[in-house]
This record gives sequence, structure tokens and C-alpha cells, in this order.
Amino acid sequence: MDHRKIEWLFLILFCLVDIYLIIELWRPPISLSSSTSSVTSSNNLREEMRSDNITVPKLSRNADSGYYLASRGKTDLKKAAGKISSDVQVDYAQNDKTLYGTLKKPISLEWMSLEQFKNDKNYVPHGKEFTYASYLSSNSSYVYVQHSQYGNLYSNLGQLVITVKDKKITGYYETYLSDLTSVRELQSTISPWRAVSNLYTNRELSDNSKVMQVKLGYTRLTEVRGSVIFVPTWMVWIENKSSKSTTVKRVNAFNGQLLQTTAVDD
Repeated sequence: MDHRKIEWLFLILFCLVDIYLIIELWRPPISLSSSTSSVTSSNNLREEMRSDNITVPKLSRNADSGYYLASRGKTDLKKAAGKISSDVQVDYAQNDKTLYGTLKKPISLEWMSLEQFKNDKNYVPHGKEFTYASYLSSNSSYVYVQHSQYGNLYSNLGQLVITVKDKKITGYYETYLSDLTSVRELQSTISPWRAVSNLYTNRELSDNSKVMQVKLGYTRLTEVRGSVIFVPTWMVWIENKSSKSTTVKRVNAFNGQLLQTTAVDD
């Protein structure tokens, strides 16, 4: 190849490079962030929900965090029963590790509030470690869930139910886990909005419904070698607008998958 041909070849290459640079300079910049598309997708989902007559409150799109927890079901309620006031008839069921307390003389709510009763160790062991769960309660049964250093436990294995009749406290039953421990390091969870949108896209959020409340807590995932494993869970309370009936859906806060409810979580 002679020098003349080489010069022409370089000239053509330089022209092609110049054309490429001119095109790149005039091309609109490409955003490296996915936030815009994410917001657009969220807005589209909200529009779809509205068209299906589904009402959803304003929910955070920020991630949370949690642990995998484990318990071998240890409790000290049998021992604690011996320290309860003689005003309470106490029974302990070994098979389901449940403490039953029946007041020999019901206490009027005008004299003592439910919170005061719960927090009095003469009546209820570990009462201060339980938190009121309004969406699980009724006018005759007030449900409290066990609160640990990791968060609230939504399970029959850690629950206090106080019974009321004629505006008087008549008794309670209680389960309590004394050996909850984390088995892995702190991990990020999905956001509450992501949990609800997952329910919708997987057809678990029916038409003509309303999302009443979304809370993060721990529910039973599985059992391994005699230990119950709990996972951070987005609890979603859903009301049917026609029947006014309420259901609770559980979403694994780590991977967004629907968790089936078992008897231990009712």
C-alpha cells in the first residue's frame, strides 16, 4: 500500500471520528439514576390501584432493617406463676406453655386501666414487655404482642390477651419467649410501599379494598432443629369496603414474598 492510500485512509478515519463526536455532543445526556423511572412506576401502580377502587395510604419508600431471630421456646411463666397475687386463680398449661389467670373478683376499668393492670407484676408477669395491638383486638379481648429489643413479635408464642366483660377485667392468658436471639447480622428490608405493591402485582390485594395499616414486626418463618425462626415481616391490614371485613397479609420484609399464615401466627 503506497503513502497516498494510507493518507486517504487516515483522512476517512478522522472524518468518522469527528462525525461520532458531533453526534455525541448533540445527544441529550443519559441519566444514570433509576429514581425517575422508579417514581414513574410507583405513580403508575397507584393509578392502577385507584382504577381498581383500592385505597392505599401514603407509605414510605425507604428501606428498614431487621434480623433473623431464633427461639427454642423457652419460657419462665411456670415459675413466674408462683409470684402472682392470690387474687388471681392461676393455671399453667405445659403442652402449649400458656399461663391462664382468672380474677377471683373482676376489676372495674373505672378503678384500674388495662395498661395499669398489664404493667402490675402482681397480676401479669412481664407485662411491661407487651405492646397493645389495636388491629388485633376487640371490645372483649385486648391483644398485646411481645416487644423485644429487636421489635414486636406477632405470634401466639409471645402474646398477652386480656379479657373484659361488662367493663370489668375478668382475666387473661399469656405466652412469653425468654430466649429470643438474633442468628445473623442486621440486614436491610424492603419498604412498606414495596410490600403493598408486591401484594397488588401478585393479585393478593383485591379490588374494592382499603389498606388500613402496615406495620413491621416478626412472624414465624420456619422451624429448624427444634428452634423456631422468625423473620421481619410487613403486616398489612386490608379491609373490604363492602363487607367491612378485615384480613391480614404477611410479606417477608427481606425478599418481598407472601408468607402463609399458620396457627402459631393467628
